Amino acid sequence: MEHVLSKTILISQTIELIAKKYKLSIEEARNRFYQSDVIEMLDDDETGLYGESALYLLSLYENYFKNKCIETKRLLLRKPRIEDAKPMFDNWANDPEVTKYLTWNPHENIEVTKKIIDSWLEEENNPKTFRFMITLKDSGEPIGSIGVVNYIDGDPEIGYCLSRKYWNHGLMTEACKAFVKHLFNKGFNKVLIKAVVENIGSNRVIEKCGFKFTHQERLEHQSSFKPNPVTVNCYELVK
Repeated sequence: MEHVLSKTILISQTIELIAKKYKLSIEEARNRFYQSDVIEMLDDDETGLYGESALYLLSLYENYFKNKCIETKRLLLRKPRIEDAKPMFDNWANDPEVTKYLTWNPHENIEVTKKIIDSWLEEENNPKTFRFMITLKDSGEPIGSIGVVNYIDGDPEIGYCLSRKYWNHGLMTEACKAFVKHLFNKGFNKVLIKAVVENIGSNRVIEKCGFKFTHQERLEHQSSFKPNPVTVNCYELVK
């Protein structure tokens, strides 16, 4: 019981430090803290080594966001977790409007979403894997995802999706710009992206992010899940 109590106090102290240092409300600081992997370290720690100091937890928290997150004005892009399954299913994966122009169909149930996230987690140690959950900075709510979906001649091709509730607020443009910058910082010199011609919103986002149209491709099959033919606009952005 003492260990549980000390951990609770330690977390509270760390959240207060985060709020003070970054000029956040306690609620915002709490949301930020629980988006980091520090809480998982505490849960896995059987020695009490992480329970020595709130300042030490603050350093772990800062290291997490420095190395594993992409931060924008309104968003945090972070690595996926298994507990993201419910918000992912509820917010976008089960929505036929969101998946209308994507290569996959709406998830029939949350078990499908869990299996997808499980497969993502298995790929995390692959250095060619770049995949992030798009979350709201103020609440921590996952509202979409963005990542590298393919490599063409070594150049990453990215894909993304966003909850329909958050369309037309500039959030996808904000996330995409930050993700492209992240890839450039990782050493890539060119980033590719495609969008179905009829997907006006996505084509607009791509253009706002500075991508240049290169050509169109006619695909006989959109994907193994969608056998229908489509025409896609192809874009590239050079560093």
